[in-house]
Order: sequence, then C-alpha cells, then structure tokens
Amino acid sequence: MTLTVFIAAVAIIFSVVTYGLTRRRELAWKRTEFLSDQAKYLEDDPGLVEAITILEDRHPTITVNKVFGDDNDLDESTRAAYKQKFDKLLGFLWRLCYAYRQMKTLSSTEVEAFGWYYWRVSRFPSLVDYCQENGFSDIIAVIKELKLDEEEEDD
Repeated sequence: MTLTVFIAAVAIIFSVVTYGLTRRRELAWKRTEFLSDQAKYLEDDPGLVEAITILEDRHPTITVNKVFGDDNDLDESTRAAYKQKFDKLLGFLWRLCYAYRQMKTLSSTEVEAFGWYYWRVSRFPSLVDYCQENGFSDIIAVIKELKLDEEEEDD
C-alpha cells in the first residue's frame, strides 16, 4: 500500500509540474500573439500611421507643436482632427501601460518593444502636458519608470 501511495503522489506531483510548465509556455505565447497583434494594428490603422508620422517629425506639414503647442498655424477643426488621431495613439500606448502597471500581464521588456513611441512622446513638453491633463498620465509614469525619457548616449 505504501508503494502505491508513493507512486500516486509522484504521478500527481509530475502532473502538476507538467501542467504548470505547459501553462507558462501557453501564456508566454499568448503575450507574444498579443504584442504581434498590437504591432500590426499600429502599422495598419491609417489614423495611427499619420499620428506616428507626425510624432516622428516626418510629416511634410504638421508637427506635434502645431497640434498641441502654441503654434496657431492650424484652424481649430483641423487641430481637433489631429488631436483625435493622437488620442487614438495615446489610448493604444495607455493600454500597454495598463497591462504592464495594473494587470502585470506584460513585462517591462515587452513594453519597451514600443519604447520608441514612448521616447518620442517624452520629447515634446506640450504632448507630455496633454497626456497629464487628459487621462494619459500612466504613459508619462511608464516613461519615467522605464527611463524611456533619457537622452540617447553617444558612443
């Protein structure tokens, strides 16, 4: 009877460990799928692409300062349309922050995969202020926490 109990206990322990390892791999794969889907969404949505183009200073006529700063080159309806596109981008970045800070389902390394966008946000004081005033303060907190606002070092 003792040998049977021992074998049963070993089998149960083996099953639990195997289940735990399999579950861990499945969750890692789900996070990978999630991040890939998010990257694809970022690349495929025209509004997000235009907001990123502006954020990266590659738009031929619009700049972040024209949208959020004191530069009054844009009429209010055009400025509002661009702010809407940025709200969509900031909402996207905020969701990653939420998954990282609140839910703890993403690691700092996984959030840093989108670090370029966080770093670009940190380059514009008017955009940082907009984030603080409009419900995107977690973005600024993650930028500071992960030190994504630091200047790049010259080699």
